[in-house]
Amino acid sequence: MKKIITATLAMVFSVACYAGNGELYAKNDSAKLNQQILKLNKKLTDLQQELAKIQERLPEEQAAAEEASEKSNKAQEKNRKAAVYAVGGDAGDAKKAAKAAKKAANETSDAEDAAEKVEKDQKKIKDLTEDIEKLKAKLDEAQKSTDANLN
Repeated sequence: MKKIITATLAMVFSVACYAGNGELYAKNDSAKLNQQILKLNKKLTDLQQELAKIQERLPEEQAAAEEASEKSNKAQEKNRKAAVYAVGGDAGDAKKAAKAAKKAANETSDAEDAAEKVEKDQKKIKDLTEDIEKLKAKLDEAQKSTDANLN
């Protein structure tokens, strides 16, 4: 009889210790989740700030790209006219045509660079928006896990 009581008490204590350890692990998991949530919130804030900066400068870059495109078009038109005069003209007209061609090429290069910059920023906005959405989903999942641990 004493052996049965002793064995029963040993089992009860081992189950109680195991249950107590499980609660300790839950508290540690909760602390880890809270740290993860803080990290996710910080990362989310950083991404949102970067997105805001890019969105803020995008209109200026678009205006600059449009202006560069207009300058390029004007330079190309001027180049065409100079080329027409150079065909029937003298060496001075040919030099002017060459100069106009070089200027048109530079203006076109500037316009292409500005357009690439706008494209790059638009892609960056799209990527950041996707990253923010993924991060928000992770954050929601982590918060749900925290809520489940509290209950």
